[in-house]
Amino acid sequence: MSRHGMPQQRQPLILPDAAPMGGGDGGRGDAATRRRRFVAFLAISVALVASYHHLAPAPASRYHALFLSLGNNDTAAAHLRALTLRPHVAGTEANAVAAEYVRAALSSFSFPTRVTPYSVLLSYPIHRSLSLSVPGRAAAFNFALVQETYPGDPYSEAAAEVIPTYFAYSASGSVAAEVVYANYGNTKDYEYLASRGVDVAGKVALVRYGNLHCEDMVRNARAAGAAAAIVYTDAKDFGGAGAKGKRKWFPDARWLPPTGVQVGTLYYGNGDPTTPLWPSCAAGEDCERLSQGELDGSAAMPSIPALPVSARDGETILKAMGGDAAPTEWQGGEGAPMYRLGPGPAVLNLTYIVSGS
Repeated sequence: MSRHGMPQQRQPLILPDAAPMGGGDGGRGDAATRRRRFVAFLAISVALVASYHHLAPAPASRYHALFLSLGNNDTAAAHLRALTLRPHVAGTEANAVAAEYVRAALSSFSFPTRVTPYSVLLSYPIHRSLSLSVPGRAAAFNFALVQETYPGDPYSEAAAEVIPTYFAYSASGSVAAEVVYANYGNTKDYEYLASRGVDVAGKVALVRYGNLHCEDMVRNARAAGAAAAIVYTDAKDFGGAGAKGKRKWFPDARWLPPTGVQVGTLYYGNGDPTTPLWPSCAAGEDCERLSQGELDGSAAMPSIPALPVSARDGETILKAMGGDAAPTEWQGGEGAPMYRLGPGPAVLNLTYIVSGS
């Protein structure tokens, strides 16, 4: 808009040869300057178009051929088998062996390689125990917390090297409390429990894998006031189709076996928890880090003990629970017991001790 409230028109890029109203050399000079700039712009554009074939990346087939020349299906299969033959959790000696294997393989193709250790916070389970007490029963039931191998498993020997099932960065602690079933553990599930008068505060929340990541499930349980969380894998979602007793699972199908457990991390972030949003530092270097106290008080850490368990263990807990029947959409698959909300009368006693190093 002009000072007088009238809309101003955009000036053309190239003015006509005729002098603008008001005349004067200034108008013709401005027009000449604009022409020179426009001609320069055209020249640069033409030059870029002409040199595009020099700037454009080489055809993908060239890199594809280079990649294929470094190996074949047999060598890829051999590398994959070598790297998956034994478990190699980060920070363990087995992981260092796997890193050396990769370094040597790349070096054999004349790639310059090196291994740089980094100092990061990792967590491993030192002790896990879970038992179920039910009123009227003389003794508590102790869960084995073991994933069974299948008959003829060629890698059963390596199974002994697997770190026990756990959630990385779970808080350490001991909790003995009644159980509340919270479906998939999202906020709406806890809102429903509250609407039914089921108090989660101080209880053990039993939730099943499905709609959320495990770190979200535990965060929601903590926000609802739970003292601990148990996350199980429901056969309805991961056990395959069919009636109970007729389902097939690995190695006969892709489904998780009854004692299979899904594990994960409860850290609500990426990378090293002690260096959030900035790079980790190599081993031996001094860099800015969060202290253990700062981590314990961080919203990114779960702050309550939590443990993943199998479908079989989850069903054992559900069978011992009382209270109102859960909604239809909260129930299990064909052949599953009636799922109830609790709390109790089943009491879970969970002890989990983690080592942070």
